[in-house]
Amino acid sequence: MKHVVVFAHPRSGSFIRQAAGAYMDELEQYGHIVEERDLYTMGFNPVLSEEELAGKGPVPEDIRLEQEIIAGSQAITFLFPIWWAGMPAMLKGYVDRVFTYGFAWEMRGEDIKGKLHGRKGLIVTSSAAPLDYLEAVGEMQAFKVTQDAAIMGLCGIKVVEHVHFDDLGPHTTPERIDDNIRRIRAAVRAHF
Repeated sequence: MKHVVVFAHPRSGSFIRQAAGAYMDELEQYGHIVEERDLYTMGFNPVLSEEELAGKGPVPEDIRLEQEIIAGSQAITFLFPIWWAGMPAMLKGYVDRVFTYGFAWEMRGEDIKGKLHGRKGLIVTSSAAPLDYLEAVGEMQAFKVTQDAAIMGLCGIKVVEHVHFDDLGPHTTPERIDDNIRRIRAAVRAHF
């Protein structure tokens, strides 16, 4: 199975980068083909232009390449920290520019048709806030609506799991990180 693994974190030693590395390693150990999209290392331009939004002119080369990679995949995984109750601007810009109308979704009358159906999706998020807090204030539900349903679901991608790692502050122990890495590897085995 071909996987596109998209992740966004600017810090080299971040938990998200560790999780992405373990996730891709586990996929490869099971014989999957992995296409890594490390947005910060790639220097991806997240700014949607007026021309792109209007669908005028040719698709920019960087976006054509990303769409080609997505189109050739059977699974798409996003890994990112939750900042200000959402994904980092870098990843949001990737979604805005790559998962465009006509490529990832379209309208048919009043119905929305996802054009990436048949693909599996997995979302991995992290936060410094405890899960109990995120659930109490409604943020976990909001994440699942905006990320799982409104992005992946709208495009026809079936989310098999949304794995969230919480309470990852400066006090996080190496043992907790190891446990979390084991969880991300287990998600690969459970779904792929």
